[in-house]
Amino acid sequence: MKKILQCFFVLSLSIIIPGSLTMIIMGNTAGEEKNMGISVTMKNKEMIDGEQFVIGMAAAELSYVKEEEAQKAWMIVCRTNFLKAAGNEKEVKEENLALDYISPEELEQNNGRKAYLELHRQLEEASEETFGQALFYGDTYIDALYHQVSVGKTVSSKEIYSVDVPYLISVDSSQDVEAEEYMEVKILSYKECAKKLKENGYKETEDSCKNQLKIEKQTTNGFVENVTTDSNKWSGEEWKNIFELNSINFYLEDYGNQLRIVSLGKGHDMGMSLYGANVLAEKDLSAKMILSYYYPGTELRKISEQNKKLSSK
Repeated sequence: MKKILQCFFVLSLSIIIPGSLTMIIMGNTAGEEKNMGISVTMKNKEMIDGEQFVIGMAAAELSYVKEEEAQKAWMIVCRTNFLKAAGNEKEVKEENLALDYISPEELEQNNGRKAYLELHRQLEEASEETFGQALFYGDTYIDALYHQVSVGKTVSSKEIYSVDVPYLISVDSSQDVEAEEYMEVKILSYKECAKKLKENGYKETEDSCKNQLKIEKQTTNGFVENVTTDSNKWSGEEWKNIFELNSINFYLEDYGNQLRIVSLGKGHDMGMSLYGANVLAEKDLSAKMILSYYYPGTELRKISEQNKKLSSK
């Protein structure tokens, strides 16, 4: 009987100890993930918590943010934008949020199982470390605009949209000129240019593209407002979409009887540069410092603390 009890005790330890060690190594047990308390109904009718949606938002741009502190800053940006889009609702639909999102299944499919497991771990850790944190200006969530690569400095909302947002001002991001996607060059014949414009509903000829095409107006930092010929006029954004450019900061030039389009940066250049944030993280800046640099005048607060502040007023 004594031997039977000893065997039972040893068997119990063999089951309990590995489980306990796993809990210690992983830092928590399954089922302890934190929930935001906002339900999101996905397009496939599945319901997930808002924090899981935020993680999916962050997964959409991970190729630019590799460093831990940059990933934390990026997670906070995503959470801020989610909370601003959700407003006061506790139940929202994915299609009404108009936010980029990648599901875990898509993330694995795009990267492979091995890379997915590492990316998933990084995302979960960034979520855990920043849970409940968001960016505020005064008592409201900010519009945490971001872009992939700047033109060497970020641009103010006033320069692009003639709207003065205090925290969307121009700051130096000169490290971005080292990015692989800092400059994009496209060369096409004037015949190809006319064809591309025709496909998008604009009647132009090879001759008009060669002799009439010009940038009519651009901002101080090179962001194109208008491109014209004698017959047509396009906004910088329209031209960017037609020719699939990385940004609206571009110039046109004749290049050996061909049209050369050179664009700088990637994205609209306002707010946080993801590439720049990662470089700052490499220089040992914390997520909080990165965010205060790209969104000057804003405050990083716990949502729960903000709610208490508002309820006491």
